[in-house]
Amino acid sequence: MKYQKMDSIYIIRLERGEKIIERLLEFCEKEKIKAGYFNGLGAVNEIELGHFDLTTKKYTLLNLSGQFEIASLHGNISTFENKSYIHAHITVGDKKFNSSSGHLKEATISATCEIFLVKVEGQLRRKKDKETELNLLDI
Repeated sequence: MKYQKMDSIYIIRLERGEKIIERLLEFCEKEKIKAGYFNGLGAVNEIELGHFDLTTKKYTLLNLSGQFEIASLHGNISTFENKSYIHAHITVGDKKFNSSSGHLKEATISATCEIFLVKVEGQLRRKKDKETELNLLDI
C-alpha cells in the first residue's frame, strides 16, 4: 500500500496481492480514522461477495476467481466495539462485460486499486440492531 494525504483526503494505492478490506482496516487503525467514506476502482482476481437475506438473517456468499475490473467500489468507515469497521459494496465486471455486485466481504488485488478516502472528524459508531441483527450506524 502506498498513500498520500491531501487536506482530509487520503489517496491510496493498493498493490498486487493485497486484500482490500484487510488493508483498509489496518490503515484506519493506524491513521485513527473513526468516520469517513471512500470510493475506488482497479482490478481484482479473488472476490467474496455477500447478499444479506432479511428472512434468514444470514449472508449468502459468492466467491469469484478470474480477472475482474472494479467498476465501482464504495463504502463507509465507522467503529464497532471500539474497532475500525468497513461497510463496502462493489461491482466488478469480467472480460465478457458481465457484472457481479454485492456487499464486499473481501477481494484480492490483481493489478492495482486506487481509492480516495475522505476522513470525517469525529467518530461514527455501530451497534447490533435486534430486528435485523445487522451492525447499523448508531445515529
